[in-house]
Amino acid sequence: MTDKEIVSLQPGKYWVCPECDLLLNRRAIPDRHEAHCPRCQSLLISSKHHSIEWTLALAVAGLILFFPANIFPILTLQTLGLSQSETIFTSVMALYNSQLFMVSALVLMSAIIVPFMKLILLAYLSTCLLMHKRAPLLAWSMRSYQQLDSWGMLEIYMLGILVSIVKLIDVADVTPGIGLYSLTGLIIMTLLTSTQLDSHRFWRRIEQLEKK
Repeated sequence: MTDKEIVSLQPGKYWVCPECDLLLNRRAIPDRHEAHCPRCQSLLISSKHHSIEWTLALAVAGLILFFPANIFPILTLQTLGLSQSETIFTSVMALYNSQLFMVSALVLMSAIIVPFMKLILLAYLSTCLLMHKRAPLLAWSMRSYQQLDSWGMLEIYMLGILVSIVKLIDVADVTPGIGLYSLTGLIIMTLLTSTQLDSHRFWRRIEQLEKK
C-alpha cells in the first residue's frame, strides 16, 4: 500500500474530503502513513506513531502544570514602594469588579475551564483506549473534546501578558512568577497534544471498544 492509496475495506463508513467533498470509503491507516484524496490530493488522514501513548503523557504533564499555572502569581509589579501579584483568577476577578462581565466570563472559560476540561477528557480517553477498556461516555468525551478544542485560548492570554510586560517595564519593576513559567509549559503541552492527537485512531479504537 502506498501512502496515498485509498482502498474500500469498510463499506457504509465514509470519509468526506474537506476540500472537494468527494465521498470515500474508509479504512484503517497504518502508523506513519497518510491518506490523500485521489481527486484533489488534499490530506485526509495522517496516522501518528504511538498517538495514544503520547497523548496520555502530554495530558498528564499538562494537568501537573495546570495547578501551579493557576495558583502561583504570573507577574509581580513593584512601583513606588507598592507590590502587587496577579494570577489568572485574580485577573478574571479584576475584570469582573470593573463590570466587564462578558470579558471576565470569556477569560474564565478560555483560560481556565476549557483547558482543564480538555486535559481531563484527553487523559480519560487515552487511558481507557490504552488499556483497551470499555468505559462509559467514550464517544461523548471525544466529541466534547473536539468541540472544546477551538475554545482554549491560553496562547492568546499569554500574548496579552507579554504585551502588558512590554508596556509596564518602563514604569514598574516587573518580576515573572512561577505561574508564568508553568503557564508557558502548559501552553507547550496543549500545543503538542493537538499535534500528536490522531483523531482517526481514537475514533477507530472507540468503535472497536463499543462493539465488545
